Amino acid sequence: MKTILENAKYAVILAVLSSLAASVSIFIWASVKMFSMIYHMFADMFAAEAAGATAHAVAILDSFIIAVILYIFAIALYELFIGELKLPEWLVIKDLDDLKKKLSSVIALMLAVTFLEHLTEWSDPQGTLMFAVAIAVVIFALVFYMKIKEKKE
Repeated sequence: MKTILENAKYAVILAVLSSLAASVSIFIWASVKMFSMIYHMFADMFAAEAAGATAHAVAILDSFIIAVILYIFAIALYELFIGELKLPEWLVIKDLDDLKKKLSSVIALMLAVTFLEHLTEWSDPQGTLMFAVAIAVVIFALVFYMKIKEKKE
């Protein structure tokens, strides 16, 4: 049983490979969308569609952030269960708390970009305010969690 449990850690490779494949796929998809948006932006240079292009660019930026989250998750799982990787110091993940901190900061960024995307559409001021408050509460909770964990260390 001990051998089975010790070697079962290699099942994590499935999660690493699938997260990495999803990350690369989203990077490619978002890059194609971004190049397409840039092409259309210059093709329609004299049309009054600047606000639409901005909202579209922010939505694509959100896709890049999701790809980064999946990449960090794949790296973290590999480092936590399989072995060390040669990575920049800021990307090294030593334990589950490191993973939570890194993902929390990227999720906070993603929420800020999501709010920016919502703000570019600005149709309902009261709804936008409520959306901003909800995002602020979640970001506050993430930052509060990270600060509490830092104090314990």
